Amino acid sequence: MYFQFPCEKCSKKLKVRDENIGKKVRCPYCHHAMLVKRPETPIIDTSVDISTSSSPSSSSRTSSSRGTKKAASSGWADGTEVSLSKSATIALVTSILFYVLVFPIRGYYLGELFLDRGWVPFVLVFLMSWSGAILFLKSRKLAKQKDSMLFDTLPTDISEEISEKTVSKFIEHVNALPVDPRESFLINRVLRGLEHFSVLGSSSEVSSRLQSQSEIDATAIDSSYTMLKVFIWAIPILGFIGTVMGISESVGSFSGSMDAAQDISVLKDSLNGVTGGLSTAFDTTLVALVMSMLVMFPSSSMQKSEEDLLNWVDEYCNENLLKRLKESDQATSGSEKDHRRLIQRTIDKAMADHHAELQTWTQKLEGIGSTLSQQVMKSWGKIDDKIRTQQEEQLNKTQQVIDKLTAEHNSVMEQMEAVQLKMTELQSEQVTQMEKMNGETSEVVEAAEVLSQSFNGVQQGLNGLNTVLSDLGEKQVLIQQVEAPRKKWGLFGSSRKVR
Repeated sequence: MYFQFPCEKCSKKLKVRDENIGKKVRCPYCHHAMLVKRPETPIIDTSVDISTSSSPSSSSRTSSSRGTKKAASSGWADGTEVSLSKSATIALVTSILFYVLVFPIRGYYLGELFLDRGWVPFVLVFLMSWSGAILFLKSRKLAKQKDSMLFDTLPTDISEEISEKTVSKFIEHVNALPVDPRESFLINRVLRGLEHFSVLGSSSEVSSRLQSQSEIDATAIDSSYTMLKVFIWAIPILGFIGTVMGISESVGSFSGSMDAAQDISVLKDSLNGVTGGLSTAFDTTLVALVMSMLVMFPSSSMQKSEEDLLNWVDEYCNENLLKRLKESDQATSGSEKDHRRLIQRTIDKAMADHHAELQTWTQKLEGIGSTLSQQVMKSWGKIDDKIRTQQEEQLNKTQQVIDKLTAEHNSVMEQMEAVQLKMTELQSEQVTQMEKMNGETSEVVEAAEVLSQSFNGVQQGLNGLNTVLSDLGEKQVLIQQVEAPRKKWGLFGSSRKVR
């Protein structure tokens, strides 16, 4: 339900929903923020009739404004559609400022993610900035849309009912509001409903037209998110492209190093380089997925807010417009009926052309999306086949190197076994020689003991000789040489001659 609430600053009467009680709203006339309170007594509208008491200047201004806004209301409301060129300019400036802030920390991991990972992070930052700029501009337009919901577009002081006699006054009042109908779903919807009623004079026809207008507004909101949906789809795809490029570069460098590898140490160094390249490649996917989530959640929230706004507009029209429409009881002439039928057919034809155009654009967008998906899947299949082929080639080369190293290892093991056998033989010979040397050493020890005993006997003899010499003192010892007796053989046997 709605009730009237006066602005605290400009005293303009606003129409506020019950759910806004206790919340702050902004006056669409003077933009003053205030807290909504339910009035204790009904508000008596003391404003004068627009059609009778307005000054000439205001009447002329209203007429000119009405002419302009009627022309503007012939198309659908822009809603929250934003300019792509304006948002792209904001995104470019934002991206430059971002890299200016990141450049001082280029030596850290965060700086390396955006500065040392090729061209993909630069594109990702620009697309995310573009998405943020679109969401920022849409949020500002959405705020204006919510402010326009406070306008009392169908004041009861003009008339409690909307009939063929009073509908022109309501149209003049709506055209006099300080807002462009193209910038407000509510103003555009109410103005088109009043115009349809002034031409058709049937509340059922107006209800049907408003239902069609509601569908058009919903389509406009959905189409305003086309670029955001493309960005949400493109950001992770760019991350995967960066990953594939990093993997291809790592595999290529590994292939070159394997061709020149001669030993295991070189192969290990090459594997370290490959793992470093893979970590760099996967960093690109990490950045892309995080950015995609940062764009996806605000986009979904913004789209839900706009859908809620359309629901409020539908409710407002049902409660304040359709219920107050009163058809005329007087019979109309045949020419007037024909005129109305002609106008109705013209409107139906225009609406049909409009729906056909929307359907055509929808089909084109679906075709573009399908074509892009097929191309991406085809390209991804080619890339996958190429990666598999390269992996198989690298596996074959790796297996060949491993076989070669295994053969060399077996040869070295055989040589080591031969050396070990030779060492065993040498050890046996050494043990034999040691045993022989131990035997000779025993004999030498025994001879040394005998010699030691001989030396001891000589020592004792010398000691005895010294004792004898001491006993003799000054005595002279005469030593006489005695010749041995000679034997003489004679005729009668041997004889001895002694001297």
